[in-house]
Amino acid sequence: PHQGVDLADRLNGTGMAVTGMGVQAILPGRVILSQADRFPYGYAVIVESPLQALPQALQEAFSTPGPSWKANPALNCPAVPLPDAQSPDRSLYVLYAHLQNLPHVEAGDRIACGQVIGAVGQSGNALAPHLHLEIRLGPSGWQAASLAHYTNNASPEEMGQYCLWRVSGVFQHLDPLAWFESLPNP
Repeated sequence: PHQGVDLADRLNGTGMAVTGMGVQAILPGRVILSQADRFPYGYAVIVESPLQALPQALQEAFSTPGPSWKANPALNCPAVPLPDAQSPDRSLYVLYAHLQNLPHVEAGDRIACGQVIGAVGQSGNALAPHLHLEIRLGPSGWQAASLAHYTNNASPEEMGQYCLWRVSGVFQHLDPLAWFESLPNP
């Protein structure tokens, strides 16, 4: 199942999606992944925002996790070190995928809400230009160098980190559209 939301801007009257639109961070935080073009996410960024640092309304909006996903038995998931899932410190992780080029940010960078982190593209497993956005809740302090799967050149580390992110249950999926709808109107 598709675990995020795809956003695209179209040329007027054509229905054709366009590349190059700036991708802005939806929350402030710290970049924990800035990756080159790896299948399936392509050029991608993950930003960690500690839950306790967010306004109370956002903390409440993120208090109900989405469904847990079961690993497909055909999915090769090598073992990787797990973050401390028992830690009381939780963070929100936002993935921005299928960017046009290398992201404008690097792992460790602090970013502001609204800061441009890349541009809409068609990298990885994208059939048309769009931004793929995923939101997950998980233990604070996670680090990942790269996420990749479904390709012969993915390393065991990349495949393990991909599985940890997508299907391990350590990171709880949150529906981005439901979250956007829950925000108070200005």
